[in-house]
Amino acid sequence: MKHRIISISLAVALVLSIGLIGCGGEELPETTQYNLTISSTEGGSVTAPGEGVFTYDEGEVVDLVAVEAEQGYQFVNWTGDVGTIANVNAARTTIAMNGDYSITANFVRVYSLTISSTAGGSVTAPGEGTFPYRAGSVVSLVATADVGYHFVDWTGDVTTVANVTSAMTSITMDSSYVISANFAVDLYFWVDTGVALNGPATLLPEERNPCVTLEISTNMVVDSVRVDLPDATSVIVRLYIDVFCPEAEGTAVLRFYTCEPGMPLAGGEYIFTGLDAAGEPIPGARNTDVWVGVEPPDPPTNVRAEVVEDGILVDWDESLIVAGSFEPGAEPQLGAYQLWISILETGESVYGASGISGSSHLIPQDKADFVEGKDRGLSLNGMEDGTYYLGTCLHSVAPEGSLGKGNEYRSSDPDQVIVFTIGDGEITIE
Repeated sequence: MKHRIISISLAVALVLSIGLIGCGGEELPETTQYNLTISSTEGGSVTAPGEGVFTYDEGEVVDLVAVEAEQGYQFVNWTGDVGTIANVNAARTTIAMNGDYSITANFVRVYSLTISSTAGGSVTAPGEGTFPYRAGSVVSLVATADVGYHFVDWTGDVTTVANVTSAMTSITMDSSYVISANFAVDLYFWVDTGVALNGPATLLPEERNPCVTLEISTNMVVDSVRVDLPDATSVIVRLYIDVFCPEAEGTAVLRFYTCEPGMPLAGGEYIFTGLDAAGEPIPGARNTDVWVGVEPPDPPTNVRAEVVEDGILVDWDESLIVAGSFEPGAEPQLGAYQLWISILETGESVYGASGISGSSHLIPQDKADFVEGKDRGLSLNGMEDGTYYLGTCLHSVAPEGSLGKGNEYRSSDPDQVIVFTIGDGEITIE
């Protein structure tokens, strides 16, 4: 019994010895590990895996998450040992652990820029509204004026605006700012000297009851206009309102007009000066015109009118062309025909149509059928019962390149006037 026990013990010992010898012959692989050191700048933090030193196995891909911890800051990028970071510009990305790395999540202060504009234009760059920018950014500003307006200046938080009086400038974002682009209406003082002829083409111009037309249109605050004539005399022109200038009611646009008997002096200079209520000249309200004296056009003839379903159709025989002065069918158009309707008893104008290039025009029954830029005033449906007269004329213009501006002649024939009545919804042409 004793020997058997010894044999078993020896056998066990032998097996264990063989097993130990076998285990010692195959070395176990060692795992390589690397340290990842993470930090952040002011304005945020790294929430995954966190901040500090972390140990990872070689080749392990680690998620990185950077979060803005404070309002007004923005993540910028990862810096340091970033060779294996998937996207250094993304707040959420990964890093492959192929060595010991030290990285930093960078944040920057962000400011808001709020932009608006006044009437008459807009800010086209960067636009209007509220925009975020990193501290220290230089932002381009572009203000664009509408037609008839001009840029004035930038106002608000403009300390870091490079040039407050320039429509194209820049602002440096050292804080949050609110700015506005300001625009103003272009001031103008338009003047025109012409002659109105009232009589048939068979008469000479000086026999057709001529009068010198002096016309001014302005958006400046003007009480009256003095016109110095070529003969060293002067006239005062007063405010004038008619159907062809309905907006000129003493507010935004003012129109001044008079017609002085006689013929203008060809080549003579007419000097227009805007005056205030005290009769003193207004700075900037000054302009000149020269009546050129081209060949006068014949007035419209054989004027006819017919009541149709949509209104009154008016047509006439075309007047002869005056080269460079009256060519209504040309491109660009030179001169035009004009119609008007006035109350017979008072002479008050109630309808007008201008800029007509052809030899006919429909006076609409309804205002919805008005042609923009041509018809103005009342439609036939808007006129009260009564007797009216319909007149026609044409306008010629100063030739291009001459010293004149605007109209040269306004030519009409009183014998071509058409009288009609409106009563109980019916139109009767006499």
